Order: sequence, then C-alpha cells, then structure tokens
Amino acid sequence: MIKIKRILIILLILSNQFSLIAKIPPKLKKIEWKLLEKGLYLAEVKAPRITKISDSKVTILKIDPKFFSFHLISASEHDSMQRTVKEWSEMNGLIAAINAGMYGGKSHISNVGFMKNHNHVNNPELKPGFLAVAAFNPVDSTLPPFKIIDLQNESWETYKDKYNSFSQSMRMIDNQRKPLEWIQKRKMRSSMVVLATDKKGNVLFIFTRSPYTPNEFIKIMLKMPVDIQSAMYLEGGPESSLYVNDAGVVVEKIGSYVSRTFAHDRNMEFRKMPNVIGIKRK
Repeated sequence: MIKIKRILIILLILSNQFSLIAKIPPKLKKIEWKLLEKGLYLAEVKAPRITKISDSKVTILKIDPKFFSFHLISASEHDSMQRTVKEWSEMNGLIAAINAGMYGGKSHISNVGFMKNHNHVNNPELKPGFLAVAAFNPVDSTLPPFKIIDLQNESWETYKDKYNSFSQSMRMIDNQRKPLEWIQKRKMRSSMVVLATDKKGNVLFIFTRSPYTPNEFIKIMLKMPVDIQSAMYLEGGPESSLYVNDAGVVVEKIGSYVSRTFAHDRNMEFRKMPNVIGIKRK
C-alpha cells in the first residue's frame, strides 16, 4: 500500500510538471493586424506554446515591399561604432529596424556570415552551413524587392550579382516552406529575432522575448496563420532587438534569456550592435 501511494504521488508530481510545460492554447485561426500605415501592419499574439519565462508573446511586423525600402546599416561602413536599433533608427530615419545577424570578428563589427551593401563589403566570405541569405535592393525592377536566398535549394551564382544588399545567416524554414531540424548538442533556449517572408511577398520581422529552442520556434511560426514562405534566424538572447516608431506607435522589444550564459528575464535595455536591417517609406 505504501509503495502504491508513493507511485501515485510521483505520478501526480510528474503530471503537474508536464501540465506546466505542455500548456498549449488553441491554435490561432486568425491574427488581428493593427494597420500603422498603408503596407505596414503590427500584431502581437500568444504563442501556441507557453513558457514559464516572460509573456509567451510573439510580435510580428508585416512589411509590404511595394511601399517600403529596405536598408542595411553597418558600423563598418560608417564610424565603426556600435549602436542600439533605436539609435541606428533615429540616426538614419528608419521607421523600424532589427538585428542584421550575428556578429563577431576581431573588431566585433563583422557579420558572422557574408554581408555586403552596394560597394561596401562587411564580410566577404560565405559561411559554410549558413544556408540563408537575405537579399534586397535589386539591380533592376524585374526582380522581387526582397528575397531570402536558400543556398541549399538555389544557386548563389544566380543571385549574387542581382542584388545590392546581402546578409547571411541560418535557415529555419526553407524556400519550399519546409521546417528545418536544428541539431544541438545541448538544447539552447533564448529570446529570438527572425526574418521571414510570406507567400504574398511581404517581409516579416518576428520577435519573441520568451525563450524557445530554434526547433520549438520553427513549429510555433508554422502554427501561426501568417503563411510563412521562408524564415532565417538573426539573433538570440539579450542582443535580440526590434524597434518600431510609426504613426504614433512606438514598439521596443528587447531580448533577455539565453540558456547557461544569461538565464534570466532581467534585461531591460537594448544592446548595442554593429549591423541592422531597417525600413523607410518609398
């Protein structure tokens, strides 16, 4: 009898822990978009997977390239000084901005992957294993204004001379709308900022402060009714940033948590960074 009681207690404890992990709200059927101005929409939705850290919300800025131009702002092209997304936006008249990708190098201003903006080259080398390249500012109007090149399924030689601005990082959803399975020796959860496109050609800036693994967030994005065509990882942890200032609406989304190195939800300030992607009205 005592052994049975112990087993029941253990099962009860385990079931309570599982309920905290697996608490999943109903799948979203529709997103309520807030119109900021023609071609620019903002939404904040509860993720279809709840975490115990932060608010489990996903913020999405949807941008129609017919009305907005995209700009790669790099410290290496200016004064080599890092700034926050808000500071970069105010200096360059950007309506919104996000991280352009992970960075490093001796000077800490080089993109980890290939990065080029017109005649300025921030990093000349394509990084093996980084199979997504954001491409914008096309050389002629017959090309899509913004594209995520999938280096697994598309030829770099085809596109390398057709756009003026490039930033390379890692795929999350390939160009055929298939989720990618990330292999991690240790599960790393973090705040995250993601760049995506939808089936209609809109560009999506996607942010979560609540920490997820890349595989968890890939599933979350595919469960949301936003018709994602492709998606690429930009940054995680406290460096993850999204800034919007338009039509009297100011949005400041600041990352925090990353497993083992910054495992808390206390960061309340934008981190400085060398490279951002931002938008302006055409």
